[in-house]
Amino acid sequence: MTYLKLITPINIAEEKERFLSSSTYSPQFEYRWDNASMAKYKTAKPELIELADALVIQDRTAIERAAKAYFDVQFRPEDISFAERLVQEVPNASNGTAEQLAPLIESKLRDFGIGYKVEIVDKHGFQCRPDHKNKVIRISKYLHLQFYSVEGVANHELVHIIRAVNGTHNDIAPDLDYLPTEEGLGILIQDKLLRSPSASSFQHALEYLAANLSRTASFREVYQFLRDHGCDAENAWLRGIRQKFGIRDTSQPGGLMKSGMYFYHERLLQSLTEEELMRLFVGKISLARLEKYGVYNGVVPEEKVLSLFK
Repeated sequence: MTYLKLITPINIAEEKERFLSSSTYSPQFEYRWDNASMAKYKTAKPELIELADALVIQDRTAIERAAKAYFDVQFRPEDISFAERLVQEVPNASNGTAEQLAPLIESKLRDFGIGYKVEIVDKHGFQCRPDHKNKVIRISKYLHLQFYSVEGVANHELVHIIRAVNGTHNDIAPDLDYLPTEEGLGILIQDKLLRSPSASSFQHALEYLAANLSRTASFREVYQFLRDHGCDAENAWLRGIRQKFGIRDTSQPGGLMKSGMYFYHERLLQSLTEEELMRLFVGKISLARLEKYGVYNGVVPEEKVLSLFK
């Protein structure tokens, strides 16, 4: 039982159709929040208890407090200003597809010597999702990469998988708070270490601003914000609706702010050296535990990991 199942609506496809066919409708989401399911979530991941309880009663203040703690996200003025600079100019679209991404990831996995499979699945609510237990990465057939390149997304997913296989090799259990560091590292690699503005850094900055906006705005307002900044209808839906995962009535302000986690932690990791970033690949560790690991060690050769930085 994962937080993804906890926060992902079970009727998202139907509500998307209703939303896109109306100029006023706000999606009304349903979740697997029966007593038995919630008990399983809390037992499997005790760190989710506060968030799960807040979601059930739909207490906006409690949801924001628990989400900020779980996803470890902040909206610092300097990060907001940096994001606003990155979204001043709309980049050219790449429009990559699941059919283009799947073989590229397969090729990279072979090159890195990692025995994972790749599947394109008929599911909503995500773009790519590694399943480390079954050694497979699933790609939604509804994936829509308006500003993300397939190369960048493939490299992002490799970050998740390399840290997983190295963690198993090094016998490093995932830190309870590994996720923010991992996602920050993934998009830092995807954005070429933020050495220069790119289409993907534009998208990540825009989602950070949208996450901040979602705290006080409805989904329709978030959707329009993304449209006003160059997102097509599909991209604005896919990237915007994530801001309201966990919310039943998306006309209400409030959200999980999970999308803000990516850009915020990318900014935190931006100051690290390449040698320090390499050490983050030893397993699913958080930035707070980096000093415990003085050198990179893993089943994936060091030169392969370094190639992601180039």
